[in-house]
Amino acid sequence: MTHPATLTWSIVLSVLMAPVVLGAVRPNVVLIITDDQSPIIDRAPGHNDPSAFSPYGSDVYTPNIERMATEGIRFDRANVASTVCTASRYNFLTGRYASRSSAPHFLTLYPPGTMSRPDNMVELDPPDGPATLPQLLQASGYRTGFVGKSHVIRHDLHRNPQATWKAAGLRTYAKDADPYDPAVGAALAHNHARWREWLRPYGFDFVDGVYPANLLELFMDANNQHHLEWTVSKARDFLEGSRGSKQPFFLYFATTIPHGPAPYRKQPSPYPFGLGGPIFPFGLDGDISVTPEGITRDTFNFMPSRDEIKKSNSEAGFPEQLAYMTWLDAGVGAILQKIDDIGAGSNTLVILTSDHGSWRRGKATLYEGGMRIPLITRWPASQQAGRSFEGLVSNVDVAPTVLDLAGVEVAEGVVDGRSFRRVLEGSNLPFRDAVFAELGWARAVKTKRWKYIALRYPDPVQRQIDEGVMFEYAKTAPRQRPYYTLNSSLGFFAAEHNPHYFAPDQLFDLQADPRETRNVIAEHPAVAAQLQARLAGWLQMFPDRPFGEFSAIAHRSDVD
Repeated sequence: MTHPATLTWSIVLSVLMAPVVLGAVRPNVVLIITDDQSPIIDRAPGHNDPSAFSPYGSDVYTPNIERMATEGIRFDRANVASTVCTASRYNFLTGRYASRSSAPHFLTLYPPGTMSRPDNMVELDPPDGPATLPQLLQASGYRTGFVGKSHVIRHDLHRNPQATWKAAGLRTYAKDADPYDPAVGAALAHNHARWREWLRPYGFDFVDGVYPANLLELFMDANNQHHLEWTVSKARDFLEGSRGSKQPFFLYFATTIPHGPAPYRKQPSPYPFGLGGPIFPFGLDGDISVTPEGITRDTFNFMPSRDEIKKSNSEAGFPEQLAYMTWLDAGVGAILQKIDDIGAGSNTLVILTSDHGSWRRGKATLYEGGMRIPLITRWPASQQAGRSFEGLVSNVDVAPTVLDLAGVEVAEGVVDGRSFRRVLEGSNLPFRDAVFAELGWARAVKTKRWKYIALRYPDPVQRQIDEGVMFEYAKTAPRQRPYYTLNSSLGFFAAEHNPHYFAPDQLFDLQADPRETRNVIAEHPAVAAQLQARLAGWLQMFPDRPFGEFSAIAHRSDVD
């Protein structure tokens, strides 16, 4: 297989096909990605997750998302290939595994020939390198848009702005700056314009409403609050720009909810790990006039007011702390309504999903709470309403599916995923018998019943372990093995909540034990051997990325 990093943009362009799908009008596509959200994996009493959508059994009020599921397809076994923000967003935007990244910083940290550690340092490939999904769609005639959270470029600017922003052309301000100060507002507007410029070369005709990364990376207390209406207004601006046009469109919309700071908190509270306390509420009680591009006087009347959202949530019988899910639902509803208003409702595929599971459930691990995500599609023209799909799906499959529907064919190796177009058109047959995942120094292969996780360290780190070196972390006693994620805060939560976290080899029977409480590798050696062989076969896709002894294991049989 050709490595995507060797494929130039000109080669990719040369394999584009005609902009028609089997003689039909190509669908518009709106990809909505939430942040840190799991479906409910185990629906037993006491296992409710209030950050999950109601179609997955959560006790929250999300009527628009309920309507999406009623009018479309709910995928019950959707997964991400990497379980942290940047690596997963790379999966969505490229259809490739995160270890493929050819971004300079990633290759500096992990040069070809060394074990990769895909984590929150993954960035999109350079604009003139392997093509992104929006680049391919743009080249085939789609109008493309980006709104919301980035976290896929310029990671050098996500720390210490006083040391890095000026050289990049950004303006700095105090962490406690007053957003109503005209000079501060001008700085915010200037910086927002720069981020819009930086994102356009990755395949976007329209870029607006940008969060560079998480809210904290704005480095301003007053802006450390979710502003759903602001981003939804930008999405609606993009959609309005397609009114009356015969040109198909693609919109990537990434919200910051329900990632921290906790959008359900009414009052300020300190962050974990001593990072200091903000002085503003985070969600529905925040100042609606404060945005990352300065003060706005927009009333955002395309959505219910925040008080109305609280009231509707309460009248539906839910506690006020869950109103943020109704808020998120209202944003989805406003986007769906705009699609209908511009006359594009029938032939627009809306995909609602998340970048990975909740940090409470398994983010930054390869357990189900991190890998499993909600995935709901709505495409009225397909006439597939009220269905659920039980087969395995990976988020690397989203890009090839969209490209398939758009009539865009690319050379072998440009994407790693598989198209699930046939599912969208009515098939209930599985199109995958396994999905693969990678995070830090761990790799996994998962079938419908079994999951095998391998934890291997690069040789220098393994030598330290063998020599008895203890690994120091700020929030826990020294450990005999390091976290396999770079982010020690995420590693702390992952290790504390998953007792098998440091086991080199783990096997779980997902049918009998969906919460992965028992490592049964000693009880099922034949299954373990088959899955190890399956994992080794997958790793052959990365010949310049060794992974322990797996690089030498021959690919054997599949596992049902």
